Amino acid sequence: MDVATRVDRHTLSVDARDTVTEILNSVRVADAPALTSVLRLTRQSGAYDTDTSLFVADALTKIGHEDVSPADADGPVCLAVADGMRELEKLGYLTVHDLADETSTGRYLDEGRILTAIRVHRAFHTVEVVYRWRRYRWRRPLIGQADGWDIVNDPGVVWPGMYVHGTVGDYRSRDVGVVYAGPPNLDTDALIYAIRDESDVSTCHAVCDTCGADWYAHDGSWTFRADRAHADFAFGDARRHDGATVPCPEPLRVAGRVAFTVG
Repeated sequence: MDVATRVDRHTLSVDARDTVTEILNSVRVADAPALTSVLRLTRQSGAYDTDTSLFVADALTKIGHEDVSPADADGPVCLAVADGMRELEKLGYLTVHDLADETSTGRYLDEGRILTAIRVHRAFHTVEVVYRWRRYRWRRPLIGQADGWDIVNDPGVVWPGMYVHGTVGDYRSRDVGVVYAGPPNLDTDALIYAIRDESDVSTCHAVCDTCGADWYAHDGSWTFRADRAHADFAFGDARRHDGATVPCPEPLRVAGRVAFTVG
């Protein structure tokens, strides 16, 4: 994993966003702009009595202006909940698989990271519609149908395939990106193993640049167990941090500096 380890008196971690970016780049076959837009749009609630709604249809089904009229009960499906991905799952367009869900507790991450695989089974497209109540100039009505509307966003077709979506955050998720990773039958277990092997954030290796002594710590621990060294050492006891290394704890190695690598 080619991500720098941050070292300071109260810090021993890697940037979660950088690790997710590296993972997405490693599995990327192509960009996924249409699905990226859909993921952003599905976080909005959709219903006829709100300003914005999101409609979905099969790829070859055109959605026109009159199809999304508030009076048309037979129009395309409106994703009527904030979690639009769950709605798309219920409609059979896709399924979502967990690849990694790790918090900064128990890992050498500065914040949590989540990676999911989105398996799109059949092509679909969405349109975003904004509704207006022109009869009411000063406030929106609490009831009643809109009397004006426009299709403001048509991200394009999301084609069948396996996509990988990455977010970061311990308390509130923030998007890092979405990539197309391969055909729909791509094995999710292979993706899970690739993430564990190529982006391990549960192990930290410490090595002295002078004597070659080394230590390992696991699961976010700051206690390093001796490998080729005389004794264990605690990162929290180290002094004279220089932003990347700490003094070697080995006897008589005054000039040695210990560097840390996560993964």
